[in-house]
Amino acid sequence: MRSFPGIAFALALLVLSSSSAQTATSQPAPPQTARQALIEMFFGQGPDHLEKHLSGDTLRTYQKLGGANGQGGLSAFSMFAKQAKSGKEKFETFDTGSTFLTAAGPVGASYDKMEITVERDEMVGDQDRIELALHLVSNGKDEAILPYTLRFTFSMKKEAEVWRLHEVGAAVRFPIADPAFLKIVEEQQLRQNEQAALSSVRAINAAQKSYQSAQAGFACTLSALGSAGKQSGVAKRIYIYDPQLAGGKKNGYTFALSGCDASHYQVVAEPESPDSGARAYCSNESGVVRSSSDGKASTCLVSGEVVEEKVPAANIQVSAPTQGNATPGTSQLEQPVRVPQGISAGLLINRVPPIYPPLARQARIQGTVVLKAIINQTGDVVSLDLVSGHPVLAPAAIEAVKQWKYRPYMLNGNAVVVETQVLVNFTLSEH
Repeated sequence: MRSFPGIAFALALLVLSSSSAQTATSQPAPPQTARQALIEMFFGQGPDHLEKHLSGDTLRTYQKLGGANGQGGLSAFSMFAKQAKSGKEKFETFDTGSTFLTAAGPVGASYDKMEITVERDEMVGDQDRIELALHLVSNGKDEAILPYTLRFTFSMKKEAEVWRLHEVGAAVRFPIADPAFLKIVEEQQLRQNEQAALSSVRAINAAQKSYQSAQAGFACTLSALGSAGKQSGVAKRIYIYDPQLAGGKKNGYTFALSGCDASHYQVVAEPESPDSGARAYCSNESGVVRSSSDGKASTCLVSGEVVEEKVPAANIQVSAPTQGNATPGTSQLEQPVRVPQGISAGLLINRVPPIYPPLARQARIQGTVVLKAIINQTGDVVSLDLVSGHPVLAPAAIEAVKQWKYRPYMLNGNAVVVETQVLVNFTLSEH
């Protein structure tokens, strides 16, 4: 009987331990934070992950609105997440710490990874304000690839124990006196001008081939390829539809033709500013484009390096239908015929308009995305390559153009595969 107190004490401990374990197991999950609610809103998988975090008035209003391409007004709130998922980028969200989201850069982008960091997360009155900043990472380093600082502020308010989005703010900072900022702007413009010059030299080569087929010789001036008017009482055919290029100056470059006869010509593209650091480009009837880093056309013609056709690939993989005895998984696309952009535009029968990226709209990014397109004999776009354009705008342009439909291009009575350029303009309305 002396051991009874010890036994009773042990039983009491066992009961208390069991009771404590049951209590811990039955404890409700901690309430959702405003940050977790924001992540669920944009990246959740539930059927109402978006709607549950909007106020009743907001939800009723946006449900009445219609958006582009038949999409509802609510799609604007989740467009970023939709694009990330449809583009198959790898992204990860974090509900604690200084990082909000990381995502791999899309194919063809000038950056490797995108990061969104939390700059502020604090209660202001009855609202939790979360400020996020966008960073683009290249070669493992956080670099200011965008020549500005872009930040978003989300104000969340708790209603009926649920965090709901009440306000979204965006701020863009342009440090126009900062030498680092100016260097980024200069580098970006330089690269864009070079890409445009390379594209223009290719366009001149394509125009010369068409001119030779029609005139039995090459043109000796750019104006002959691009000037309208009449020749011997007959309207002249235009081979270059870009008046700036036909005039010999475009995007900080001077273009010229020389050494032409029935079977030869040379074309050069030289930067107007000798000390700009831009490359010079040159080519001839072979179609091979060369470049020189000193920016001199004379150097390019004598010892220029062949430009590798490593234009950043677009995020599109389309295979043409196999024909005949082609091996499964391969295509028998014939050598494409180069067609000027103006001609291919006239064959377009179904144009799907691009969806303006919300990020670009917030940052007031505008411009033209230039794509190299291969169109098969039935008028379907089977390949796209990015030639130039802002990396934030390019994915939306690619997504739209791959759905375009053309009339077949006929050559000698037969439909042929063509290579052409497609221009997609992004312009913000002032209203």
